[in-house]
Amino acid sequence: MTKEQFKEMLTEKIGGTPFAEEVIEDLTVNFDPEKYAQNAKDRLDERKGSVVGWAEKFYEKGQYAKAAEEYSKAAVIANALAAIAA
Repeated sequence: MTKEQFKEMLTEKIGGTPFAEEVIEDLTVNFDPEKYAQNAKDRLDERKGSVVGWAEKFYEKGQYAKAAEEYSKAAVIANALAAIAA
């Protein structure tokens, strides 16, 4: 898969929000055609851990709107992971 194909696939699966575009940019900036899937999975796993951690902290503090925003980011990341695995 080429960098352009990878970017198109991600845009089709998760594009449309500023956060999704940020994720796509992050995954394509240092694209390696031989290891793109593993590199992307590693970056997404790291990002997901951070986002879910913040969501849980916000939820525990009763900041439900902020928690919901972080959980929506986690959903974007989950969809990106699913797209890469497919």
